[in-house]
Amino acid sequence: MKKETLTQIILTAEEGMYLTNGETYGKTVVLPLGADTASWTEVTEAALPTQEAL
Repeated sequence: MKKETLTQIILTAEEGMYLTNGETYGKTVVLPLGADTASWTEVTEAALPTQEAL
């Protein structure tokens, strides 16, 4: 039998903020193993792209 323990990183934005890596936006982000948390920052709702910009 093989047993593995994995650690996941879950980022949660502060109230009124959103997380982004420049491509993806969200309130909570579950990162894959080995992902770099430094590429994620918080932005205000006003800084989110509009539907027309997508």
